[in-house]
Amino acid sequence: MSASSQPSFLSSRVVNAQKPPLPYWPMFFEAQSNLWSPDNPNGYIALAVAENRLTTELVQQGLQAHSGFPAAMLYYQDMRGIPELRQAIADMLQDSFMQGVQVDAQHLSVLAGVGAVLDLLFQCIAEPGDGVLIPAPYYPAFDNDLRVRNQVTTLPVHLDPQQQDFTAALDAAAEAAELAGHPVSALMFTHPSNPQGTLFSRQQLASMIQWCLRRKVHCISDEVYANSVFDESQQFVSAAHLLQQEVRSMEGSQHAGDLVHIVFGFSKDFCASGLRVGCLLTKNAGLNKALDNIAYFNSTPCPLQWSLSQLLSDKQWLQDYLQENRRRLREAYTSVTSGLDAADIPYTAAPAGMFLWVDLRAAFGGTPGTWEDEAALWRCMAQQHRVVLTPGAACHAAEPGWFRVCYAWTPPGSLAAAVSRIAAAVKQMQASAS
Repeated sequence: MSASSQPSFLSSRVVNAQKPPLPYWPMFFEAQSNLWSPDNPNGYIALAVAENRLTTELVQQGLQAHSGFPAAMLYYQDMRGIPELRQAIADMLQDSFMQGVQVDAQHLSVLAGVGAVLDLLFQCIAEPGDGVLIPAPYYPAFDNDLRVRNQVTTLPVHLDPQQQDFTAALDAAAEAAELAGHPVSALMFTHPSNPQGTLFSRQQLASMIQWCLRRKVHCISDEVYANSVFDESQQFVSAAHLLQQEVRSMEGSQHAGDLVHIVFGFSKDFCASGLRVGCLLTKNAGLNKALDNIAYFNSTPCPLQWSLSQLLSDKQWLQDYLQENRRRLREAYTSVTSGLDAADIPYTAAPAGMFLWVDLRAAFGGTPGTWEDEAALWRCMAQQHRVVLTPGAACHAAEPGWFRVCYAWTPPGSLAAAVSRIAAAVKQMQASAS
């Protein structure tokens, strides 16, 4: 009997867990063993991870300055987050991307990362096999996050960004899901968008919330990049703003507190994915009561919560940090887009986040490419030119040839070389297609 046919003695649920969370993950880990640096200019340039390393040292210094904690933090505390941290987060929200909103700390839960937040949230709001509409292209790991334990079906829906009202598109997607046996229990969107770095307008946001209220399905606004809007001409509007200011006039407004949920965390805006601190803001009393119990399985260590609460309470540090982080993101964005412009590579302009949605369809030689063509281009870039991007297929792109470029993970000095390698791969594929 071969090793692969040996019994594993595991449950049937392990099948989903054994699948890699991202299809391009093995290549990324291979790249990490030989990364680009000024001393290693031929190393890999990794542009496939939505992680901000531009201001890591500021967060590290801030946490080190607040590293002490009282002995009580070694004991059991509220599993939804210690009161000091929940209040500090509420204050931070009111001082940053939820200005003008009254945030009640009792409506906040702090868990071990946004992935844990989504895992427990969907355990409470969806049944196995339920459909979740997600505007595409979207964050590739959502498929794994929702499927691996809760067995929820993610359903990409392509919305026209020129439209201000998404009702017709969402209705059509929900009807198709019903016919496929996946009744829609939620609509989830990332705002600002990952992978595009774009913002929904106030009208677009309102149309999605109104759609959910009318259909009595849950609305999840993932605002994990909300403090990373670096284009000062753009205004971010949180779902919390609409909940406080506009929802009362919507059909089904009496259900808004139970159906609209906001998630965010410290992995992206605070360069701290290793801290595992994610947050849920919801007024749903039944959901919060359930989290009083199940948050136990995904709680964040209390000493870390205490240190973070003290750091966030330092208002001057917080203001200076957010301003500097936005400045460095803007600088990195300008660097990579200048290179793309010089190379005549199109992209979607992005006022926020840490990524670009780049159009490499020119590699297909002027003909519509296939998903196999996109995969071949990705392999060419990764294996021959040593630059690793996120393929559009992983993000459920509408057509082949679009790639996500994450420009805040790699040293800023590598960005010019990265664009040069991408351009070379495109030309190589063009030549082979002609």
